Amino acid sequence: MKLGEMAIVRSGLVLARKQARGSTGIRYPLLNLRSISPNGSIDRKQLDVFDAVERLAPEYVSRIDDVVVRMSSPYTAVLIDKTSAGIVISSNFIIIRCDKSVVLPEYLFWLLNRPETKRAIYENTSSNMLGAVKAKFFTDFDMLPLPMEDQRKIAAMNALAIKETQLLHRLADEKERYYNQLINTIYEEIKRGQ
Repeated sequence: MKLGEMAIVRSGLVLARKQARGSTGIRYPLLNLRSISPNGSIDRKQLDVFDAVERLAPEYVSRIDDVVVRMSSPYTAVLIDKTSAGIVISSNFIIIRCDKSVVLPEYLFWLLNRPETKRAIYENTSSNMLGAVKAKFFTDFDMLPLPMEDQRKIAAMNALAIKETQLLHRLADEKERYYNQLINTIYEEIKRGQ
């Protein structure tokens, strides 16, 4: 079954026509390439600000359960949640809005971030320097329509794996700070003793 039969797939907003020259009071956070983490999350500190000439149509602003995919390498997919809803999605991204009776956004998020899927995307990119993928690739993307319960299991396991990985990274950072502080303290004590 093709993804286009289970979801609405569209490119993000071409911003030049909607952007104001200065602050208008109509401001949105703007998704950019550097704000997408390799693990498929959005770093809110990296978002730009978009001053709009007028209110933007809802299809160009992220909604909970949207799956947003970079159109350029590394083609990372992001699942929009309550912390990332309301962000302007530029033309550097594809927005996928799932028919939740057929495919779960959390399952699609996992599926699009699989190495096999990313390899297929690489093979279907344009030959320009950026290696951009077209929205049509996602519309025509063939996927096995798993039963909803199986999609839920995969999505739940993926969410657990992401959370555990994030916790392990935080633990490693804390350990590094701890050992640096400990070694510096020992060094300072040794210096004072001489």
